[in-house]
Amino acid sequence: MADARAPGVRLVVSLYREFEQVARRGDLSMAQYRTMLLLLSGSRRAGELAVANAVTKPTVSSMLNGLRVAGWIADVVDETDGRVTRIVLTESGRDRLHRCEAELAERMEALLPGVDTAEVRRLLGDLYRAHAETREERLGPAFRPGA
Repeated sequence: MADARAPGVRLVVSLYREFEQVARRGDLSMAQYRTMLLLLSGSRRAGELAVANAVTKPTVSSMLNGLRVAGWIADVVDETDGRVTRIVLTESGRDRLHRCEAELAERMEALLPGVDTAEVRRLLGDLYRAHAETREERLGPAFRPGA
């Protein structure tokens, strides 16, 4: 007999697959989206982004180069330690992130016909906030996702 939680897990996996397909048709990968989402709440060091995304520093470096070329992120000198470079989300990066979220939200709603959209949005908001709290516990307050 299947675990009662299995449908929720299957839904998340299925939606992620759909989101990846939307991203492939566009110019922003899901990894880039996750990185930009982290930057939405403030600047980060490349090493912090690697830890948060569970990837190696060379992998995150390559991804960040793509975001720089697109003009969606920029490097700034740390105000407290001039030897440290921090990555920030640019205004065009913020705009692209929000457009991506709108595309993904439209896709999600299209995949759930007949479902009360307002109720789904409320429930997903609650789940997001709960996840943000556990993420902060695992990675520290510096990794609280953007609101």
